[in-house]
Amino acid sequence: MLAAIGAIMVFLWFLWLLSRRKLYIASWQLPGPPALLPIIGNGFTFMCPATDVLKQLLKITEPYPSPLRLWIGPRLVTFIKDPDQLQKVMQSSKYTVKSDVYRFLEPFMGKGLFTLTGPRHKVQRKLLQPLFGPRVLESVSAMFQKHALNLVQTLEDQVGSGCFDVLHSLHQSAFEATVDILLENANTDNPDYKLIPGYVRRFYHIFSQRVSTFWLHSGLLYRLSAYYKEQQMMVELASKCIEEVASQQLPEILKRKEGATKCCQTRSTPSVLEIMVELFKENPASLTEEEFKDHMMTFFATSQDTQSSALAFTLMMLGMHKDIQNKVLQELQEVLDGRQLVTLEDAAKLKYMEMCINEAMRLFPVGPFLPRDVAQSFKLGNTTIPEGSSIILGIFNVHRDPNHWQKPEEFYPEHFAEEEIAQRHPYAFLPFSAGPRRCIAQQYSYVNMKIIIGQILIKYEINCPFTLRSMELMTDVSIRPIAGYLVQIFNRC
Repeated sequence: MLAAIGAIMVFLWFLWLLSRRKLYIASWQLPGPPALLPIIGNGFTFMCPATDVLKQLLKITEPYPSPLRLWIGPRLVTFIKDPDQLQKVMQSSKYTVKSDVYRFLEPFMGKGLFTLTGPRHKVQRKLLQPLFGPRVLESVSAMFQKHALNLVQTLEDQVGSGCFDVLHSLHQSAFEATVDILLENANTDNPDYKLIPGYVRRFYHIFSQRVSTFWLHSGLLYRLSAYYKEQQMMVELASKCIEEVASQQLPEILKRKEGATKCCQTRSTPSVLEIMVELFKENPASLTEEEFKDHMMTFFATSQDTQSSALAFTLMMLGMHKDIQNKVLQELQEVLDGRQLVTLEDAAKLKYMEMCINEAMRLFPVGPFLPRDVAQSFKLGNTTIPEGSSIILGIFNVHRDPNHWQKPEEFYPEHFAEEEIAQRHPYAFLPFSAGPRRCIAQQYSYVNMKIIIGQILIKYEINCPFTLRSMELMTDVSIRPIAGYLVQIFNRC
């Protein structure tokens, strides 16, 4: 009896291996580190503290040319870090789709623009594009300015008090600005609302831990973990806040749009929510109540963390490099010509500041490693990348590749001088992804970051206790400094 069961198990194992023969053939054609353990493969490398995952990933990918092969559990992963190869993959939506691991974000974000894939993503992106056009950007730039000034006031408590983690202040400011831009008359003093920024950060950490711990990919095993209980608590609170918006503000906006009621309080700048409702009214088949909530949560989650991280790193770099900070300040003073407020028109003229922001995003990309699943087999060089495998786009690697950057490990804004950009492969710098999945709010981010940095530099001098070489980094969904985003600020004389 046992012999028969054993024979059946061996036969089933053989059939399973046979069904995966294309994966094995492809893996034999690619360079890469040895898969040390059966079943686990290179996944053993990442059984380490979260702070060491980035070091381990770079350690096993840097010695090999692109594309290279990894085995993460039973999954074949092709790691790509060459701009030509990145361009081929990212320009086409035919070969790859968003990785299956993005479903781990759905409890918090639902099926919003960040997690959607395929035809539905294309439809929703096209529908939402007007929200991020020049007309709306012009209307919300005053709100960027308002919240930048509020942030400067908040930072007053930190003047001369030593090092502090500036990310917390940036997160809170970004959240309040997002609420103000998205919603009408929102009560940001609501205790539940105030918890959301911290929950977003914590959820990203849980997501990262689940992605890097392959046995937590199993829904059953994940539900037995402490992470799941914590996630459910956060999702419940976030859903409650979004539900309040849907039940209270959406009907009011719909009535006002239909002319049935008059709002007792006019708003010179329509909320993005109001514009969004108008867009969806013109396309009724494209909006369900659930999709509306998902988009709202996506805007909350993505707007505060990614931009705040890029801002914090830029401030740290300016604090480390006083000569560069002084050049940014000089440009700012020339553009403002004695004024104290940075406007939308001013932001467009701050070219050197933009070079500094880009250089910070080069060194510390908000999306350092982008996973994709292969939907259709395709040729990459001399190798066929098989359907059913996965891809990781090594943005962090290409951003520090000496083949494309004069000083890859230094903060050198001149990397983004016009003549340097003209000579460089366009896919050597990918701060907002590229192709059909490029960040829809890219221009928003640049304008907002310039206004915030400008208002901070007008009032404060920034210092950072680190050097670039002494900074230790880790990765979750983004790149983080292990010690925090530490800066010091002093009033300008």
